[in-house]
Amino acid sequence: MKPERELSQMSAGITFNESRKQEYRQKGYWGDATLADYWKMSVLSSPDKTAVIDRQGTRYTYAELDDAAGRVASFLQVTGVAPGEFVSFQMPGWAEFTVIYVACLKVGAVVNPILPCYRADELLHILNTCETQVFFCPSEFRRFDYLPMVQLLISQVPSLKEVVVVEKEKAVQAGCTLSRIIREYPPLAEHRACQADDLAAVLFTSGTDGFPKGVMFTHNTIIASEKAFAAALNFNYLDVMLMTAPLAHATGFHHGVTAPFLFGATSVLQDIFTADTSLTLIAQERCTCSMGATPFVHDILRSLQNGRHNISSLRFFLCGGAPIPRHLVEESWALGLKVIGVYGSTESIPHTVVRLHDPPDKVLHTDGAAVPGVEVKVVDAARQPVPSGGEGEEASRGPGVFVGYLKEPELTAQVLDEAGWYYSGDLCRMDEDGYIRITGRKKDVIIRGGENISSVEVENILLQMPAVQEAGVVAMPDPRLGERICAYVVLAAAAGGLSLADIQAFFAKKKVAKCKCPERLEIVGSLPRTASGKIQKFVLRQDIKNKLSQQRLGS
Repeated sequence: MKPERELSQMSAGITFNESRKQEYRQKGYWGDATLADYWKMSVLSSPDKTAVIDRQGTRYTYAELDDAAGRVASFLQVTGVAPGEFVSFQMPGWAEFTVIYVACLKVGAVVNPILPCYRADELLHILNTCETQVFFCPSEFRRFDYLPMVQLLISQVPSLKEVVVVEKEKAVQAGCTLSRIIREYPPLAEHRACQADDLAAVLFTSGTDGFPKGVMFTHNTIIASEKAFAAALNFNYLDVMLMTAPLAHATGFHHGVTAPFLFGATSVLQDIFTADTSLTLIAQERCTCSMGATPFVHDILRSLQNGRHNISSLRFFLCGGAPIPRHLVEESWALGLKVIGVYGSTESIPHTVVRLHDPPDKVLHTDGAAVPGVEVKVVDAARQPVPSGGEGEEASRGPGVFVGYLKEPELTAQVLDEAGWYYSGDLCRMDEDGYIRITGRKKDVIIRGGENISSVEVENILLQMPAVQEAGVVAMPDPRLGERICAYVVLAAAAGGLSLADIQAFFAKKKVAKCKCPERLEIVGSLPRTASGKIQKFVLRQDIKNKLSQQRLGS
């Protein structure tokens, strides 16, 4: 009979290649230490050093955060959270995020951060997929009151034992709150034992199939990815990382929170992005590195051009999530903002990066080369390698690659082969030096400001409107966000008309995240289709590009 731990991993759908596992251990990429072990070492090494500070000024040293997390861990244990069970938290970029994260590590719970912009349908899907035991949420963030939404969902999540409210922006009169837990519970006496190959975290990512998919990581995969990240960029205990991306993103979770505590560094968290706030935090906290999507670079660059800011401490600003316009890189470097490209996905944590010592042509014209321990190849439709310089699908393999989609073995098998290669669906070219340049993607996903949005999901919501007979959703180019959402709609026969305001009102009524709402509407008599009935998205993309080009010429 298999041990209970192995049965749990099998039910989750974790995929391990035993030969790769042994190779990674022999090469030192994987070991027996868990994330909790690394946290404990940082506390012992630098108890009085600042571990995290957020935009509101909440600051914890390593010792202070360890104490607070230990008290939350006691609460989780008393509530009945067992090792391997899920704790979900829909938290912005607040210091409390790290407190909850470390508390989960102390009791061996699986960490499940959720984007703050997700609303009822997405939240319900995630909580039930994870069989979440305890859920943490803000009382309020960005003028949205979370409690009414959560209270409506409680009865629909059978596994849920407790909801904890974080009163950062608004106090609540009753219920279980994080501040009360930290005040009333003693620190957990001992960490609960878990193993380095156990499931550590699940991050949900949008795809082409509607609802988000749960991307699974073990302790070993997370540790390996951050060690490779650090080796490529010389990230160490002296660094101060400013994280502008959401902490439920792979970028925020791995590089904004996890990497700093693995190496005893400091993380500075920015929950609401404005360029001036970022620049102020860089100056105040002497930040040495930061990351964000193209729109963040765009706005920071404009602020630098319009005023004087001290960014002398900043070693680099990593930019990923969407292709970087080369002119932005050139303009940024000219002003002392060292923007360098990084490429990856939630499934394969940014695994190529431009190095600071790379020559200008690599900095300006590529998305980097593989980080230590990672292999990258470019393949054709049959998954055979293409010659250097040829376009094909990007694939990666390494100790940081995810171990499957939660409870989705069929989806996992489509992108993760038995040899450990993850096929990204993105198109690229690789030069003779191993540097890649992303050229497009096979996936039908819109990347709006670094946020992956499923066009299929948006289409399915549009088709619920009585006035809509057919819908095709595509990305349209945008100078700031990279891409925005454009909806092509065929009206139903009885429809009197349809406006963008009608669509926005419908999406708001359905409680869909604002970032998923179409920002342009094109009403057409029919949609271009293949002989098999599939919408020819490339025709729609070209059409909107032509329309935008004509508008620019007309203005």
